[in-house]
Amino acid sequence: MPKKIDPLNKKQYCSVTPMLTVSDVKAAADFYQKAFGFAKRGIMNGPDGKAVHAELTLRGMTVMLGPEMPQMGSRSAKTVGASPSSLYLLTENVDKVVAKAVKLGAALKGPVMDMFWGDRCGAVVDPDGYTWMVATHIAEPTPQEMKKKMKEQMSGKPGTEELAAAASAD
Repeated sequence: MPKKIDPLNKKQYCSVTPMLTVSDVKAAADFYQKAFGFAKRGIMNGPDGKAVHAELTLRGMTVMLGPEMPQMGSRSAKTVGASPSSLYLLTENVDKVVAKAVKLGAALKGPVMDMFWGDRCGAVVDPDGYTWMVATHIAEPTPQEMKKKMKEQMSGKPGTEELAAAASAD
């Protein structure tokens, strides 16, 4: 009797799995492991010995990494000049993770601060140009409290407009 194959491969993947195009698969995998705590599931090398695919995991989700292949239309956010999307990463200690990411080569995009929706957040751009909104959940405001705090934060407090815009636009 042939083994039944799960067409959704639920043992290894969630419903949506991000696939990031990066300039150097091994370097990106190393950065994500050190900066954000991902574990390496595996890296596959092509015939020339260069990494052509990597899978990293974090708390039950997977991120796939692949190299730039201009002939196939695959370019990193850095090569293109920006990414139209961002990744929201919940961590135990946002301040520590953002500082570590910056130390490892990420650029600080937004200061770490308490946000109106109940998370303490900071934004970094990784070496391949992807924006990571790093957060620690610190409160559970009611919709009314959120609305009030949003007004306060959006009223010109330095840094909050950029961070809130990064959170909602990306």
